[in-house]
Amino acid sequence: MTHRRNLVILHVPEKQKLTDFLTVRELIAVRAPDIQVHIGSLAAKLLFDFWSKAAQLPSLIFSPVAVHIDHPGVRIRGARLISTPLNKLEEIQLLSRVGALVPETHVIKPDMQIDETKWGPYTVIKPILGKQGRGVRLIRTTDLHLWTDTSVLPKYDPRHGQSLLAQRYVDTGPFVTSYRVMTVLGRPIYSIVSKALERRPDLATSEDTEMEVAANSVDRSVTLNYDSEVIDLAKSIHSKLPQLPAMGIDIIREVKTGQLFTLEFNSGGRFWHISSDYGLAQQQKYGLNYGSQFKALDTITDALIEVTRKLAV
Repeated sequence: MTHRRNLVILHVPEKQKLTDFLTVRELIAVRAPDIQVHIGSLAAKLLFDFWSKAAQLPSLIFSPVAVHIDHPGVRIRGARLISTPLNKLEEIQLLSRVGALVPETHVIKPDMQIDETKWGPYTVIKPILGKQGRGVRLIRTTDLHLWTDTSVLPKYDPRHGQSLLAQRYVDTGPFVTSYRVMTVLGRPIYSIVSKALERRPDLATSEDTEMEVAANSVDRSVTLNYDSEVIDLAKSIHSKLPQLPAMGIDIIREVKTGQLFTLEFNSGGRFWHISSDYGLAQQQKYGLNYGSQFKALDTITDALIEVTRKLAV
């Protein structure tokens, strides 16, 4: 069959293994011979010839990691499904707009006033830009005024010089717990649950001014998650954001009510942990295989075939 469409997949070293996309290309050649797959690795500058070949047919450009591809004098043809980085507040706002339940969140400012009787005695603070739970702490709501000037923090502190967010505390239980669901074009690729190994301090008696509250920043267990309610929530969220190629959605469950809250979706795209350097190390540490949970590469292949036929221009 003659090729009728192009799919351009952009590969970012360390964030994904090139072999993922080579396998996807082989699968598409069998399942969808009308689609020609071009893989551009950002290990090197993509040259004019690469984009010229890709421009010969209606195309779709796919990159789960936020990348810049435009260059003067180079025509780049195709619809684009490329991640766009947002800060944590922007992610929360976008999730809220599509109906996801999120903890109430505000930027900490000197004139900030929070009604502790409605908000609760504890508040989560986190840097507006961050990763892997760094700088996320649980504090007393009455101490929020102490966190308006982050320039006084040591330079090694991940919160130094950053705007901080105040987020209503959602108690996940004495052992802090969170879920991650990676989706590609709305389809679940893998899901894990992280659970702290040590009990968090008793909130009623603790004198700590800051407490760890991010499950991915403490010693933890990590297991594959098959909770259908969590996975279905992630699928529902991504279905309402079809412009996003992939999402790494972080979800928590309130221990008293069982209610699920969505925290963020890691918009920069650094969550391809089926094969990222970070993800492979994590899988080895915990004895897991993310790629096999939901047949990752098969699922990604089918999703890319469907969206290429629908969107390529």
